[in-house]
Amino acid sequence: MEPSERLRLARERAGYETAADAARRFGWQIVTYRHHENGTRGFRRPDAIKYARAFRVSPEWILFGTGGPEKKAVPLVGYVGAGAEVFTLDDGTGALDEIDPPPGIGPDAVAVRVRGDSMWPRYMDGDVLIYDRHAPLDRIDGRECVVGLPDGRRFVKIVRKNPDGTFTLESWNAPPIHNVKLDWAAEIAWVKRA
Repeated sequence: MEPSERLRLARERAGYETAADAARRFGWQIVTYRHHENGTRGFRRPDAIKYARAFRVSPEWILFGTGGPEKKAVPLVGYVGAGAEVFTLDDGTGALDEIDPPPGIGPDAVAVRVRGDSMWPRYMDGDVLIYDRHAPLDRIDGRECVVGLPDGRRFVKIVRKNPDGTFTLESWNAPPIHNVKLDWAAEIAWVKRA
């Protein structure tokens, strides 16, 4: 099998019916991606890494056929509790569980489970929230994200950027947190309902 054939197979196994569907989802040039997938134009390791991340396979499998095309599971690393605060395993003990990856989730994605009803009606007890890459802070205004604060706390909040460069964090059932600085933010990419 050629790299282009493995790329097509990875796309199909990730749940994208056509090359154009995948390219649109990930913001790739449709024509370029089609050339890579149909073998009329070769691609190098940086592209293979990008495609592997999107389809949750290894770049070595796409390029060389080493290993297998199995999708990497998403680790469940903690939970979201009262006040939409996220509590994760940061002690190196690994994951609480593993979640089957939904389409389009990169290999660095992690998940947290909702505990209780503090986020009702948006999320219910037992729902799983999957988040992936950290987003540029200038692109998250009005988005629902998992955010990291400088003091180590993490929340699931709707982020509003303030003119002074700080942020207001809004919730469904808790008062907003005003004028905070963020270390990072990652948009909620997928919700697996309980």
